Amino acid sequence: MKSSLFLAVVDRGKADGLMRSAKKAGSRGGTILTARAVTSNSLLCLLGLGDSRKEILMTMVDDAHIDPVWNGLVSSKHFRGMAASFSASWDGSVGEMPGRHEWDLVAVICNNGHGDDVIAAIRKIVPVGGLIIDGRGTAQWGDIPFFWAHLVPEKELVLAFVPASSTDVVLSAVSDSKSFIEEGSGIAFTLAAERIEVKKKSSLS
Repeated sequence: MKSSLFLAVVDRGKADGLMRSAKKAGSRGGTILTARAVTSNSLLCLLGLGDSRKEILMTMVDDAHIDPVWNGLVSSKHFRGMAASFSASWDGSVGEMPGRHEWDLVAVICNNGHGDDVIAAIRKIVPVGGLIIDGRGTAQWGDIPFFWAHLVPEKELVLAFVPASSTDVVLSAVSDSKSFIEEGSGIAFTLAAERIEVKKKSSLS
C-alpha cells in the first residue's frame, strides 16, 4: 500500500490546530518538532517566513487518505507557511524510478553548533534558507561515562529545500564543508518532494 509523509512548517503554536485539521481529513496522528528558521536572504524569507522559531508537523498518511489529508492541511485556517509531501513507500520495480520532481528536501545531521555552517555551505550553491532542529546522538561503548549515564554528543538536524537540479552540487558542498572534516561527524540524505504548497501570511495577520 502506498503511503506518504506530509511535512508542514508553520509558526509556533499553529501545529496543533493543523494536526486537528489533518485528523478530520483522515490522518491518524503525527509528530510536532520545534525548529529555528534560518532564512535571511533565502527562499523562505521571500515566502514571508522570517527568522524565528517554527513548528514542523509530520504525519504519515496511507493511500486512501492522501488527497483528503493534503487538502485538509493546505486549506486549514492554521496553515500559513510551507507544506510538502514525500513518498514513503515504493511499489514499483527496482529499476523503475519515480517521476520528475522540482524540489528535494536535503536533510543533514551534524554536530551541535554546525547547523548554520551547513546552511551557509548550501547557500553558496542556491539562495535558500533552512530549519535547524536540536537532537543528540545515542550512547555507545566508548562514550564518556558520567555517574550512571553516558555523555553523548549533541546534534543538529538541518532541513533545506533545494531545486532538484542542484541537489548533487549541494551535497558535494556540504560534504566539503568544515563541519564534515572529521570522519563520522555527520550524514546527509535527500527526499524528493512530490508536491509543495506555500501560503504567505496576510498583511492583516
